Amino acid sequence: MNFWEILFLFFAFQALLIAFFFFTKKKGDRVANAILGGYLVLFALNLSYNVLYWSELLYTVEFVRFHGILALIWVLYPPLIYLYAKRVMAKKQLGWKDTIHLLPFLFILFSYLPLYQLGAIERLQAFQTGTIGQYIHNGKFLVWITLSVMLFYTVLTYATFKDLHVGLNKKRWFYWVLGSFACYVLAMGIYFVLSRLGLINTKHDYFIMFFIVFFIGAMAYFGFKQPQIFDGLSMDAILPFKKYQKTGLTSQLSQELKNQLIMYFEESRPFLNSELRLNDLAEELNLSRHHTSQIINEHFDTNFFDFVNNYRIEEAKELLSKESSLSITDIIYASGFNNRVSFYKTFKKHTGTTPTDFRLNQSSN
Repeated sequence: MNFWEILFLFFAFQALLIAFFFFTKKKGDRVANAILGGYLVLFALNLSYNVLYWSELLYTVEFVRFHGILALIWVLYPPLIYLYAKRVMAKKQLGWKDTIHLLPFLFILFSYLPLYQLGAIERLQAFQTGTIGQYIHNGKFLVWITLSVMLFYTVLTYATFKDLHVGLNKKRWFYWVLGSFACYVLAMGIYFVLSRLGLINTKHDYFIMFFIVFFIGAMAYFGFKQPQIFDGLSMDAILPFKKYQKTGLTSQLSQELKNQLIMYFEESRPFLNSELRLNDLAEELNLSRHHTSQIINEHFDTNFFDFVNNYRIEEAKELLSKESSLSITDIIYASGFNNRVSFYKTFKKHTGTTPTDFRLNQSSN
């Protein structure tokens, strides 16, 4: 083995250690942590398999049985990402219906079943004689099917959970995990296209592994910080290059400014002004724009616009419940919104229903 192969094995071992941490971590959602742990185990197996391939140990009697498991690993990544997002973002229980996401895995398993049934000697002989393809169903299309599954789940996961009303930090975590997987899928797609065009050979797939190594390294850091992120500590405070590191706000002053902000919104109700901007709020509080943004981010786990819209939606819900004489259009402007589209989108995001249905439900209750 060369230096790079030993290094990749080290990261595979690190991934297993971090996976063990997630499997045994008591704080947070244990199911979500277990899914993330399983995700890391797959990455460790992916790295280990590639090391066997690069070192040509895969073509020995001792390790030839591992040939074919990489395809199974590839189609397990995407469903795990989706189920993790479902658990963390939507906070839904996972049930037997979710086993439908095993269909790609079962399809690949069926395609490789004749190969898996071969003994080590027979499998090695098939490699040496170039007849290995005879033992794989749909062999010419499996790579593209696998990439399609990865791409499909990446898009599905993003489209399904991107508009859910969750904390800013949790949404950032979601985008980071999904984004890292999307980069991996993109790297795989580029690699396979270039290899099929004959522009690179399979010995150049080190660069794909760097995406895995980066992900594992980042998980080693963020994995230990995840409970703090989900408990409300700003991602900006989690990052080693903290955005607000030198703002000059002490914890006590920051808490006082938070209380001042809440009091101002409850008494003066500035959110009813559809033209309210961050600069206006900062001026009223006698703060800089930067400090005002920091207070909102750190204490309310959201950004300025979502913070203001939270108040506007609560006002709209109040009006929908008690002011039957007001039309939806009247309520839109009375609650501080300046157009119908943004109101309906924000209302659905916060309540999961439309203003009309919300009013009907309130009337029936």
